[in-house]
Amino acid sequence: MNLEGKKIEVDNLPQTTEFVAKVTATNLTSSYVNHVALTQVIPSGWEIINTRYTELGDEQPSYANYIDIQDDRVHYYFDLGRKKTKTFQMQLNASFTGRYYLPGSIAEAMYDKDDFYVKQKGKWIEVVE
Repeated sequence: MNLEGKKIEVDNLPQTTEFVAKVTATNLTSSYVNHVALTQVIPSGWEIINTRYTELGDEQPSYANYIDIQDDRVHYYFDLGRKKTKTFQMQLNASFTGRYYLPGSIAEAMYDKDDFYVKQKGKWIEVVE
């Protein structure tokens, strides 16, 4: 979504566009799932804006036990109750022109991958001048 909260398409973004990505995990089972790891890798043409170290601060409440922000991905670690949903946001910038692959999100129970593992399909995106 854009910085005002309106949904946008990310298939073809102008360079320097700042936007927010939402990643949502929902437990559709009747089991409580411990130690969920949710990973979102971003395309090489985008940059993560880590607001924890800026004057913007961390504006959203954290529903994660731990968040690991790296150069090209964000890992969220949390527990997920029965039939519950958690949504996380990251601020991004379309920095470098070109065609890039946006991998799908991956969520897994770290100690029970056989029963709790989900991977979304990725897609190609472009950053244009």
